[in-house]
Amino acid sequence: MRIALVVHDYERGFGHSRYVVELAERFRQKHEVHVFADRIDRSGAEGITFHHVPAVRTTALVSVLSFYASATLQLGRGRGFDIIHGQGLIAAQANVLTAHICNRSWFQAQRALGYDYTPRQRIFENVLVPLEDRLYRKSGASVIAISRRLEEELRTLHGCRAPIHVVPHGVDVERFHPALRGQVRREVRAELGIAPEERCALFVGDLRKGAAVTVEALARVPELSLDVVTRSDTASLRARVERLGLGQRVRFHPPTATVERFYAAADLFVCPTPYDAFGMVVTEAMACGLPVIVSRAAGASELITHREEGLLLDDAGDIEGLAAGLRELAVDRDFAERVGRAARARAETLTWDEVAKRTLQVYEQVLERRA
Repeated sequence: MRIALVVHDYERGFGHSRYVVELAERFRQKHEVHVFADRIDRSGAEGITFHHVPAVRTTALVSVLSFYASATLQLGRGRGFDIIHGQGLIAAQANVLTAHICNRSWFQAQRALGYDYTPRQRIFENVLVPLEDRLYRKSGASVIAISRRLEEELRTLHGCRAPIHVVPHGVDVERFHPALRGQVRREVRAELGIAPEERCALFVGDLRKGAAVTVEALARVPELSLDVVTRSDTASLRARVERLGLGQRVRFHPPTATVERFYAAADLFVCPTPYDAFGMVVTEAMACGLPVIVSRAAGASELITHREEGLLLDDAGDIEGLAAGLRELAVDRDFAERVGRAARARAETLTWDEVAKRTLQVYEQVLERRA
């Protein structure tokens, strides 16, 4: 099978970039794999053919539109691929699309929380959402959704009539492993300034995914501290931390290529997001044996039974409910350890090998329909 994978950036860092890397590395064993991308990390990519797709990276919207135009031009040269697998709005020729987000839902969730959009973000929403409407409503491509929640959004908010296959993201259960706690926990906690007996929670990702609610809840749980790993601008959250008198109880860190070290140092993971089509950080934390608190607005919550593999928040803005969960996991160590073990067991079923297998099944169905 000749497979073209189309993605803005081919790198193991995060999100749909990592998704494509994981698929490409598995497909290359038996298939001819081509990757079309702007930024390309070729390390460990033997046996994969790369094609540079230039994009103008001045703003998120310009990046999306310029990449779409460039990729469509390159793929329109009669290359004879059996499968062209795109990530959302990325190339006109894609016959398989993986939906990683419903931007309409994302903006609705942020608006409900009173998030103050910049003019640039409003332009992004007003242009991109109608384009996504057209993509999913008109495209004849088969669609892969990374959660049941996202499948429903594609049906109800975008009017998608194409076949939709729900295939949750996988997790690297070797890289994200409870054994790291025994290997690097003491060292990392010392680096971060976490006392040996201190109980600490971890938040990783975009601050709009529940960081403000997290620190509000933390103010009600004196038994706990918090580490925040993010690429977002932290000025507003730092001001809130000072206003709440949390001071030394909240530590901020830049994004890192070795986030597993932070999981090893933490005692629990928190993600009260108002929206996330999936949330890889949740399953990474689970794979590391951490008990997690996550809102039902995250697609990854579909993999969790409340009070078994984690704690689920019905309302992402429920500060008191979040505080109660944080307090229980901070104080009741036996319960926290039991939930963490169950979380690890659940994560072990979410392998990238299974994701690749199910994705190939989608490809085969596309080829059968074409035949």
